[in-house]
Amino acid sequence: MNLLAAALVSYALLSPTGGQVQPAPKPEVVRPTVRKPATVAPTKPVETGPCQIGVISFAGDLFWVEKYGALKFLNTYAQTSVAAWGLDELVVSRVRAAAPGSSVRGIPYTRQELDEGRRQRSVFRDSDGNVLRFVQYLAGRTRCERYVTVLRHGGTQREFGIGISHHLDARVFLFAIMFVRVYDGRTFEIISEAPAREDDYSALQRALHDELGGPYRKLDAAMFPAKPADAAKNPVLRDGVRDMLTKSLDKTLPALLRRQVRSPER
Repeated sequence: MNLLAAALVSYALLSPTGGQVQPAPKPEVVRPTVRKPATVAPTKPVETGPCQIGVISFAGDLFWVEKYGALKFLNTYAQTSVAAWGLDELVVSRVRAAAPGSSVRGIPYTRQELDEGRRQRSVFRDSDGNVLRFVQYLAGRTRCERYVTVLRHGGTQREFGIGISHHLDARVFLFAIMFVRVYDGRTFEIISEAPAREDDYSALQRALHDELGGPYRKLDAAMFPAKPADAAKNPVLRDGVRDMLTKSLDKTLPALLRRQVRSPER
């Protein structure tokens, strides 16, 4: 998701001396400064050994706050950081839970690398070729048998990815709509893919009961944040998003991971 220091100078004002000569000031004794050794922030241990599943999560720290008006030009869209929610770490933990006994490794990337990917085309809007290139770029650091990507996705309405929306009729939705794709780590062909779902609805049931076409929670209108930054401090929104991610990934991942990497043709 990305300072100026103000120097304050103070002057001492001396009072009149009544014509008397003031004694010369004593020389200041300068004592040597004892420097403390710099503390080094602890670093995470480097993961080593074979990697069977590499996880590239685009859940990230981005949270949308959307309000829809009577006309399209009255819609407002804002975003705020929810880095403290630990959504990417949650994604990695759900992949581990879905693949017991497998070596699962989270594949990190920097904000600069992600911004470069966005400049090419939008990673979050899931341009297939762009996502593939980004996966191949990150795969150069860690050779894994498979790569699981968890991407922000669109449902059947205007909501996309992770956020909260306020509709004209005062309906408020908290949503976490994601898409999972599994790549072969050698050929980078798609092994399996599916939207992350919490349910087993048929297409007809989804049309009747799934208002957004993806995981959501309907909230009271009072839960809509007055300011976008307020969302990050709201435990109801945080826990709701984490609950939707957990349930939808736990429902979706096992079947996708059962499909194995195809053996090379002889």
